[in-house]
Amino acid sequence: MSHPSIRQRVIQIILGVNFMGAAKEKGLLTENRYKRGWGQFSERGVILVLIGIVVILSIIEPNFRHLTNIINIARQISEISISAIGMTYLLICAEFDLSVGSVYGLTAITAAIILRSGAPVVFAFIGPLLVGAAVGLINGLITTKLRVPAFIVTLSVLAIARGAVYGLSNGYSIALFPKSANSFFLIGNSIGGVFPVQIIIMVVLFIIAGIVLSKTTLGFKIYATGGNKKAAQLTGINTDRIKIYAFIICGVTAAISGIFSLGYLQSVHPTAGIGREMDVIAAVILGGAYLYGGRGTILGTFIGAAIIGIIRNGMVLLHVTAYAQEAFIGFVILIAVIADIWLKREKT
Repeated sequence: MSHPSIRQRVIQIILGVNFMGAAKEKGLLTENRYKRGWGQFSERGVILVLIGIVVILSIIEPNFRHLTNIINIARQISEISISAIGMTYLLICAEFDLSVGSVYGLTAITAAIILRSGAPVVFAFIGPLLVGAAVGLINGLITTKLRVPAFIVTLSVLAIARGAVYGLSNGYSIALFPKSANSFFLIGNSIGGVFPVQIIIMVVLFIIAGIVLSKTTLGFKIYATGGNKKAAQLTGINTDRIKIYAFIICGVTAAISGIFSLGYLQSVHPTAGIGREMDVIAAVILGGAYLYGGRGTILGTFIGAAIIGIIRNGMVLLHVTAYAQEAFIGFVILIAVIADIWLKREKT
């Protein structure tokens, strides 16, 4: 068994906090996180919830089990969960972003305008990603350097980005693209006519995001920044920079979701993404991330996104009105936040 490093001892002595022990508990320093038993598996509760929801819907609504419906659920989950990757990074850093829904719409509109102009298809990918990164950078800089709360910053950016969406589209949907755009829409196709391309990309992104969080220095710094900012700063971590990185990642993942939406639907409406931030934040919190930061996993986020996607799909199959769906998701978020606060108090 290896002994703690000098840096680890300094942190523990100065702050009286077993900082590295907390990091190990999150899977950063463990030799093999996946050797843990079921009783120590942090996502076990949300997995059981997911299984329960699937079983109940399968019983009360036979159409839920059809392959076509399962594929539809997978598509919906992929868009939510890709955006939720960036939100997971942010919540672990003890920040959040309310503008992801508007960035989703703005980047989809940006890609559509580029495609309609007849520009090379590659720019329809690069342009939205740069827009998403720029919005994330702005959010991060204002939050960290000007010390404006993320709630105020991202709420303002939400409105600004949505206004830009309406301005760029003149309030109308964008569709009917030239033939030069056909290759772009291949990302909305399915392999063998069954397995959607975007699901493959989602899996790849989740694997990369999971490796970054659990196996890299950046992942350690993200957990450290949200878990104990003062301790992280004493170890030489530039916590402001880490938060900015997280905001940028959040903007980029929202942009990727917007690109896939356009690729699948082959059109975009100026209302695209309205309310999306609710699903994304709910997915991350349901997946076990703390609003206070320092805790969260990519696997948990995926499961949370699956729960949100399946619940929405189930309500549609059960002919629940759109208004009631929004109310129910809001209720789910409220319960998740209450549980998050309660668990935090229990830990302290």
